[in-house]
Amino acid sequence: MTYFELKKKLQDYPIFRLDDIFKWFANENRRTIIFQLSVWTKRGHLERLKRGIYKFSDYQIKDVLVLADFFFPSYISCETALNYYGIIPDIPFATTSISLKKTLTIKTENYGLFIYRHIKPELFFGHRKVDADSPYSYRIAVPEKALFDFLYLRSFGKGFDPKNCFKEMRLDIGEDFKWSDLKKWQKLVSSNNKKFHLSMENLFKEYKK
Repeated sequence: MTYFELKKKLQDYPIFRLDDIFKWFANENRRTIIFQLSVWTKRGHLERLKRGIYKFSDYQIKDVLVLADFFFPSYISCETALNYYGIIPDIPFATTSISLKKTLTIKTENYGLFIYRHIKPELFFGHRKVDADSPYSYRIAVPEKALFDFLYLRSFGKGFDPKNCFKEMRLDIGEDFKWSDLKKWQKLVSSNNKKFHLSMENLFKEYKK
């Protein structure tokens, strides 16, 4: 496999996984492929995004959110999605996503921090597909689910104050916000999670028009 062959094969897929290269160049020795990718990365032809994921250096990522699902099966939510919809004004320090797998953090050199929060399967819903840089896309929580996920996951934290948690958020919730969906989803959370339910009560009291 030469660099020209790699470039031609992946001309429509500038971000790629090592496993994909193994499939597309099945007759090549895997150790040789890994060595070649390492050499091309050192020469500046490729950029290693994380272990096992690369992109061509001349390809500019216009929307870093495409990397979230590429790194790990997930959907974008919490502060990242809330800022995306204009519900909170502050730009998050990291891209936060929801996953069925374990909680983890991925640090990249040029694209910031990616945080993945675990959630149980019965709460893994309420997201939609967004087409981004062709041929890539990502999934993002709908506004109501982004706020639900944020409060639900924060409710497990020691410093979470369900009565005053909205003061610093400066929420701007539009008229098209589906409060009925939020109320319906609240029933899926155990009554033992008192912090979550109290935060929901305060949310409805302060912001539902």
